[in-house]
Amino acid sequence: MAQQDAPQPQVTFVNRFTVSGSPQEFEDAFARIAAFMKEQPGIIGYTLSQDVKDPQRYVNIARWEHAGALRAAVGHPDFQTHVKELRQLAESESELYAERHRYLDRTA
Repeated sequence: MAQQDAPQPQVTFVNRFTVSGSPQEFEDAFARIAAFMKEQPGIIGYTLSQDVKDPQRYVNIARWEHAGALRAAVGHPDFQTHVKELRQLAESESELYAERHRYLDRTA
């Protein structure tokens, strides 16, 4: 009997941004790359949140079916074109996390 591959865990991509210019310009650029990423296989969803104390700081949290799906999305030939504008507007620091526990209030 052939051994089946173990299912890959869902992952959470956390990207923290420090914006160097206009927050609105950054949000507009983020919306353009988000539209591209929403079309990529394996994305579950994302949020972009602005720091309530410092409007130049943001955090993007994106959930993916597995790390391979995220790697394929950022390896897509069009990704660099989309992310270039964002990199001109903000510095970022990112990490990838494997899900261990989850609670989502579906009524909120």
